[in-house]
Amino acid sequence: MTHTRPAGVAAIVALCGVTALTSLVFAILIARGQMPLSSGAVLLGGGMEQLGPLVFLLYAMLLVLLAVALWRRWQFARRATVLVAIIGIGLAVPAISSAVVDSRVFAIAREGLQIIVRVMIVFYLSQEPVKDWFRLGSVD
Repeated sequence: MTHTRPAGVAAIVALCGVTALTSLVFAILIARGQMPLSSGAVLLGGGMEQLGPLVFLLYAMLLVLLAVALWRRWQFARRATVLVAIIGIGLAVPAISSAVVDSRVFAIAREGLQIIVRVMIVFYLSQEPVKDWFRLGSVD
């Protein structure tokens, strides 16, 4: 087993970082009244965006924590990231179902892509070489 960080883990960390930054921007713009709550449905889904800017800030903080934990190879990081991805899949199901019923092609593509990416994350982090890499312990 190699001590080299798998490229997939680095890609997931980058995705968490970009999504966290986007969520932070949403939080700021919504708090300033420059963006409606509904625009955040793309990011959170499941109606969670209606809880206000604080939920976007919390989501950004969660993603930053996951990114740091994955990067540093903390033991809980892989399982926590899988859990967050599975929850995200569950939250996307009603949105894609609604989009299919209403024949909204862009929404189908958007929600479908989110589901595909999250399934890929779950699949990748469930592979034995990745599990073994996390078992080696934290990196300083």
